[in-house]
Amino acid sequence: MGFSQTPPHFTLEYCQQKAIENFPTTKQIALNQREYKLRKENTQKNYLPSLGLNGTISYQSDVTKVSGIAIPGFSVPVISKDWYKINFDLEQLLWDGGMTKNQQNIETYNYELADQNVKIKTYQFKQQVDVLYFNILFLKENIDVFQLLISDLDARIKEAGAALKNGVLLQTDVDVLEVSKQLARQKLIEKEEDLKGMLASLSELTHLQIQTADQLQIPQMKVSNYEFVNKRPAYQMLSIQQNKLSALKSLSATKRMPVFKAFGQMGYGRPGYDMLNPNFDTYYMIGLRMHWNIWDWGKVKHEAAILDIQREVVNTEKQSFDQNLRAELQQRKAGIQKFEKLIIADQSILSLQSRVLENANNQLKNGTITTTNYLIELNKKIRAQLNLKAHKLQLIFAKYQYIASVGNL
Repeated sequence: MGFSQTPPHFTLEYCQQKAIENFPTTKQIALNQREYKLRKENTQKNYLPSLGLNGTISYQSDVTKVSGIAIPGFSVPVISKDWYKINFDLEQLLWDGGMTKNQQNIETYNYELADQNVKIKTYQFKQQVDVLYFNILFLKENIDVFQLLISDLDARIKEAGAALKNGVLLQTDVDVLEVSKQLARQKLIEKEEDLKGMLASLSELTHLQIQTADQLQIPQMKVSNYEFVNKRPAYQMLSIQQNKLSALKSLSATKRMPVFKAFGQMGYGRPGYDMLNPNFDTYYMIGLRMHWNIWDWGKVKHEAAILDIQREVVNTEKQSFDQNLRAELQQRKAGIQKFEKLIIADQSILSLQSRVLENANNQLKNGTITTTNYLIELNKKIRAQLNLKAHKLQLIFAKYQYIASVGNL
């Protein structure tokens, strides 16, 4: 025995979720986190002591000599021309004027920019999925209407056949109805094939087994208010860029700060620190080291001015973004209101045209009008049905576009 199984139904939100899960670019989020962690650890290691081992073997053409002094019983040592040294150097950063801290801040902003870039690509990809989803719904509504048209024409052809036998209609009238039916079938085939392609595309993007458009639920979009807000990922990326420029300015300022380091050196060689000792010897040194760039010819000042200009450039981009978005949202809002009014008109037109078509059907049965006159009224009703269904979906999509425009996807 076989048991039929109802295919699963999917919402727009679920298709979005599955598409993003299978979007290869999404993997960059984890990769960016790993890279950021490694970079942050590397920067943090600036506070750890640096250890180095170095050695030299050299021969020089001359050395310092002590001549002209004669002391009985004492011979002045002569420094060897061949030198041998191996040193173990230790250096510990004590204070770098905040350079390491600012470098960490920049690494954080670099990570946020990389992460935001993924969000921008994901946002664009999600829009691609959503447009595909709504196109499938729109095609489904069109197919439903054409199927109803074909059913209606089948009934009319059957009635016309009976009227032909009774001598009320001519064969030409039956043929006109049959041609209209074939044309409707042709349109139906075209839309069904388009639908197959779109369903295959959506299945590929979401990794879901979507076999028919009936598995997709019509989303319920609601715009709670029309207050201006900008949550677009691209806009938020501009804010992060401004923060990074501020961090770069702070980093540049640290170039003028003194750097203090503790150091130590321990070695073995000839000569050691006692240049007059001709034997191999050990030696060591410990101390503090300071470096302070007290004059840079205004270089840091110019870098700060450049960064301020770049930050202002980004600010103008944000202002342009807001201005363009405000204009776009005005159009989106007008589109929503337009489709709301069109739906009311569509409902009235469809109600009136249904009565007109019913009257035309009765007249066709009685032979008082031709099939051409009947088809004119039938096509008017079909157009009214298509307009109503299209405008309902367009209203939902218009609300979706408004929500997407402000970044609330």
